[in-house]
Amino acid sequence: MSAPEPPAADDPLADAVDRLNRAVSRVGARLEDYQLRLSAAAGDVEAARDLDDDRARLAAALDEAQAREDELQAAATDAAQALDAAMSDLQTLLAATDDAEETA
Repeated sequence: MSAPEPPAADDPLADAVDRLNRAVSRVGARLEDYQLRLSAAAGDVEAARDLDDDRARLAAALDEAQAREDELQAAATDAAQALDAAMSDLQTLLAATDDAEETA
């Protein structure tokens, strides 16, 4: 048995087979490229989900901080009103003491 003869250059069937093989190789290369792109896109989607989760956590933390700020502002307002009332009572007491000393 001898090795098969290489096809003649003008054999249309051999040319068609060669073209088909090259086309299949190109399709395979493109599929690999698309697979790599798909994997990268999947990673991007996961990163976007992580960013959305982080944004949601940060938004919740900001809401909590704003609620605490509101509570502290209310407490500061109450403290300022109590201090004003105490100062007014002291001024009234001092005025009454001064009047008592002057009449005595």
